[in-house]
Amino acid sequence: MRFGSYFGTGIFASDGERAKYHRAIARPYFARERISDYECFSRHSDKLLAIIQAHSSSETPLDVQDVFSRFTMDAAEEFLFGNHDFATLDLPLPKAGQTEEGAKGSVLEGVFGRFVQAFEQGQKNALNRLGKGNYGWTITEFFNDKQMPIVKTMDAYLKPLAAAAIKRKKEREAKGEEESKEHESFLDHLVASTDDVTLIMDQLRNVLLAARDTTAQLLSFTCYFLALKPEIMDGLRQEILSAYGDSTIPTYDDIKKHKYLRAVLDETLRLFPPVPINVRHSKHDVVIPTREGGLYIPRDDFTCIYSTISVHRRKDLWGDDVEEFNPERWMDPERARKIASDPFMFLPFNGGPRICLGQQFAYNEASFVLVRLLQNFSRITLAQEEAAPTSALPPARWKEATGRKRVEKVWPKTALTLYSKGGMWVRFHH
Repeated sequence: MRFGSYFGTGIFASDGERAKYHRAIARPYFARERISDYECFSRHSDKLLAIIQAHSSSETPLDVQDVFSRFTMDAAEEFLFGNHDFATLDLPLPKAGQTEEGAKGSVLEGVFGRFVQAFEQGQKNALNRLGKGNYGWTITEFFNDKQMPIVKTMDAYLKPLAAAAIKRKKEREAKGEEESKEHESFLDHLVASTDDVTLIMDQLRNVLLAARDTTAQLLSFTCYFLALKPEIMDGLRQEILSAYGDSTIPTYDDIKKHKYLRAVLDETLRLFPPVPINVRHSKHDVVIPTREGGLYIPRDDFTCIYSTISVHRRKDLWGDDVEEFNPERWMDPERARKIASDPFMFLPFNGGPRICLGQQFAYNEASFVLVRLLQNFSRITLAQEEAAPTSALPPARWKEATGRKRVEKVWPKTALTLYSKGGMWVRFHH
């Protein structure tokens, strides 16, 4: 119910048989033969590279959190919805030192800007509800559901997609034709399986959240770490250039061979998982082991909030250097066996029956973009202090803190998904 007015009856807010139904519809669209086709990534990454090249040539800071979010949104629209209408990479970008702080990142203008603001504010509202317990949020929103105007704004942007798919379906039915399974998009398949427009819109919002935010944040924070650790970027770039030079387009089979590239991504996901906190409801009465003996969890009514980011930073699991960005830890065969034996030690994409269906899609998309970036650029430097709104800079008191806070140059926050407050501003260098 807390997430219902934002996610509706989509995959993220569903349990039981409805959740199984949503996963059954989505699963075929993340099969190997679909996610191994890199043509979609290549088309949109060409636009992405052109933007970065232009900023690099003029030595202008770029909000990569914004531009990666546009890239993943445009790629998701083509991959999942079969459309090219968004074209967000063609729209005006936030300007360094002139951009206000939005719900999560930079404030954007126009229709797309209003959609992004609603999309991201809805996530913040959902997180606020989570912090107020099962029913506490209903008191503060008794007369005013904060999510309703947000969903209205989002749906105004997304409805043309659904309307076009429904129109295609009716035209095929009128002609007695069937959709080619080879070219059928996820949206076309969804429309073919139900006439419930509300369910279709709910699922669009759910899938777009996963497809846009997960990879965008993985790429943003990977660039952040490569800027902080130029020696790691040098090593990764050498691996990439030795395999492809500066222009060869990688394939799915090529990408799988790059162990250090995967190690860099996994280490980013360890320190900054896209979904830093999550929620579970127990289907049965259960006692969770604790140092004091045990914690009784009643079924159904009790919400258990757990922190993925805390699990990923436990010294007993990851060692004394747990706060350090060290991709080499993933090259250790013994540690790899340990992680493989405990699927809940590393869970950036959740675990168990609700593990993210798009996990490999996200890895493939992020890997492809990083290869193309490092083929073209030799160095990334942070420009957060000069380009981001001053309200988005880490508080001065963090320098006296322990752990990563003491060294952080950006302000990581969460609104269901992770983000860098005020954007992630960097420069790319040839």
